[in-house]
Amino acid sequence: MFEDDGKCFACGHDNPIGLKLLFELDGEGRSVATFVPQRNFQGFSKVLHGGIVCTLLDEAMAWAMILHGYLGATVSLRVKFRKPVQIGKTVTITGEIQRQGIKSWTMTSFISDECGQVLAEAEGLFGAVSKIPPEKSAPK
Repeated sequence: MFEDDGKCFACGHDNPIGLKLLFELDGEGRSVATFVPQRNFQGFSKVLHGGIVCTLLDEAMAWAMILHGYLGATVSLRVKFRKPVQIGKTVTITGEIQRQGIKSWTMTSFISDECGQVLAEAEGLFGAVSKIPPEKSAPK
């Protein structure tokens, strides 16, 4: 059905203009990645573009599903921008499962700075597309 060809803009290792995010599970079962925004992704001067912020939040939720063995697709996404995400400063992106249904999952995610301050957060509804066979699961 869906195949990973390494070209995903957010996490693809073979996408020369991609974000190359690498998510892992933390001790609480959440997906977590770090990212240093570069100038080619800015909106206003020295601030990460809002569309990229949305991408980071969406990807964290998708990876929370993937790292728990399910492939999902975004149905809806609601984002709250709290503070600007600064270019050149390391941020942490975290995704979490709130409610797992048979066909739809409620997910949340947030971006925090080096001091742990939340810069942006999202809630999403994801459609569960399929269970990922163990041999195709992402490394944990």
